This record gives sequence, structure tokens and C-alpha cells, in this order.
Amino acid sequence: MQQQRENIFISYCREDHKWLEMFSRMLAPMLRQGNITIWDDRKIMPGTKWYEEIKKAVEDSKVALLLVSPYFLASDFIIKTEMPLLSKAQKNGLTILWVATSRCMYQYTGLSKYQALNDPAKPLDTFTAAKLNNEMYHICKQIKEIMDTPPPQRGGITL
Repeated sequence: MQQQRENIFISYCREDHKWLEMFSRMLAPMLRQGNITIWDDRKIMPGTKWYEEIKKAVEDSKVALLLVSPYFLASDFIIKTEMPLLSKAQKNGLTILWVATSRCMYQYTGLSKYQALNDPAKPLDTFTAAKLNNEMYHICKQIKEIMDTPPPQRGGITL
């Protein structure tokens, strides 16, 4: 029997830090209730082995949320280090979700095979403040629903 996972691993490029903050804010009620925890690279403490920390966080997560932008797709670290870990964990029950935060060439990657949480033709950075808040709400509601259901078993993702 698989352990009950309640972590959300967020993969993002540091240039897209504002999106990490926005998702953390929108998910705050769930965080406060203790229903979920969010893990991102800010949790890596000085003096720890960063690769092992990332690997453990991925293994302990139920969902990996990818904040996809041109910066994300251009990151060698994400493509060569994080994605192989996520792909391996996906085979063990991790659900990989992605959000188009800005227009990018995702269709030329393995992400094109996976349904995004939002419409990639209308990335988050194209919305006005009120519409963005509404879109974030609907995305986070989908994340909560996925966190509340058993994970599917599937193969890995390759970018």
C-alpha cells in the first residue's frame, strides 16, 4: 500500500518567482488547515545536499506542479535534473500537472501530450488582475480535487 502523500512539489524557474508566490497565496487556506504542504527549492537549507533534498521532496509528493514559461523550458536544471526525477516518481503514483504562466513553445516538448490545468493559448500573464484571480482560483480548485483523489498509475514524462 502506498503512503498517503499530501505534498505539492512546485517546479519553476527563478525568473518566474512571482507565480510561485501567487500559487502559494491561493493555496494558503489548504496549507493553513494542514491538508497539504508545498515544497519548492526555498526549503533547501544551507549545507544540505540539494539533489537529495529535491529527490526526497519529489518522492514524498502526490502532485508536481510545473509553472511553465519560456524560462522554465530553457532551464537545463529543470530539464536535466528535475524532469527525470519527476518522470520516475510519476511511475510510482506522482501526478504531474502543468500551468502555462506565459506563452512558450511547450508544443515542441513532451508536455504537449498532457492536458494543462489552464488553456495554454491563454497563459496566466495575459489576464487582467480580476480575471487572473478567477483563473488562479479555478486552477487551485482542480489541484485540490486531484489532491483529494487516489493517484493514477502511468508512465513517465519526457521533455
